[in-house]
Amino acid sequence: MSKAQSIIEQFYQEEQARLSDEATFSPLDMSISSADMALISTIAKRFNKDRSLLAREALSQALLDMFSALDPVERKMLAKESDELASSIAAEIAEDQGLGSLEVSGANWVTQDKNCVKAERKAEKEREKAKPQEVSRQQSPTAEMPQTDSTNEASQQIEEIEAEPIEDEVASELEASVEATVETEAAESIFA
Repeated sequence: MSKAQSIIEQFYQEEQARLSDEATFSPLDMSISSADMALISTIAKRFNKDRSLLAREALSQALLDMFSALDPVERKMLAKESDELASSIAAEIAEDQGLGSLEVSGANWVTQDKNCVKAERKAEKEREKAKPQEVSRQQSPTAEMPQTDSTNEASQQIEEIEAEPIEDEVASELEASVEATVETEAAESIFA
């Protein structure tokens, strides 16, 4: 077989694989916001992709993210149920198309659940490793850090500057209060 013939043979194989993959996809009639559709269209145009293919890939990734956010016990149950339903749908499609069997494309949810469990365990181990480092940082207070003379002098100057206006304000308020009391007492003695 020549190179040109092998290329054509490869095209036939790719086409058969694409048709087989597409046969396993179930149609989904849905409406999305015009803003979302605009973004899908813009991204598809930028990368010369089909809009429906891009939307399908985005939905698939979003489902993976949502699946990983489920409670672990519930995730395990839903994974098993989803895989069983996917096999059932694939069997129906194969029967409709006159095929003996049909490979289910997409995520195997039981496998995805196992991947989520591994990732959660790894994250837990990393958190436990980080705990001793946090504890050691908390035990070494920053007050024990040596301060230079210029830092100490600056701190004292700031404290003095902040204290002066407060003392002046307190003295002014005290004087005003004393004057008001004296005036009130004088007025009471006049009317008495």
